[in-house]
Amino acid sequence: MMNQLSDEQLMRHLAQGEKQAAGILYDRYHPKLFGYFVRMTRNQETSRDLTQNVFLKVIKYSHSWKEDKVFAYWLFRIARNLLVDFHRGAKRFYELDEEPELAVRDMEQSIRSSEARESYDLLLDAMAKLPPGYRELIEMNRFQGFSYKEIAVTVDSTENAVKVKTFRAIQKLKEIYEKIIIE
Repeated sequence: MMNQLSDEQLMRHLAQGEKQAAGILYDRYHPKLFGYFVRMTRNQETSRDLTQNVFLKVIKYSHSWKEDKVFAYWLFRIARNLLVDFHRGAKRFYELDEEPELAVRDMEQSIRSSEARESYDLLLDAMAKLPPGYRELIEMNRFQGFSYKEIAVTVDSTENAVKVKTFRAIQKLKEIYEKIIIE
């Protein structure tokens, strides 16, 4: 069954014209990519469009994927390039225009959910104030789980440079977050 194949095996099938493989890859990576774009653009509609565009490019350029490459890195490189293109055209980061509604069943759960949501909103506010390069490093390392080495490959940098920049980004995020909390 195709669902049990690795990402790389699915890419081989997709490159051979089996479009079902794209659907499986979409199901596997849609949530991560959408989350990446929401945190980077703070706009859900834009994030939906960007996520869809990533998968259109995956299908279009499946023949150019190299079998010795890890699919997830290639996928996020496409996502990153689309995000860079988007920001060049947009000239700014957008505000989150849709707040998900909290559906809670009891008062205790409601309080916990509200506090968690407030903390998450404060984190998003702090991240929005970071320079885009810093935001991207935190997103890839902390939210997507990429190693420094994997990020270095994705952003065409060295592992040490990525470590230093990520450390600086986290320090800057902490400063901004603390200022937001105090206000």
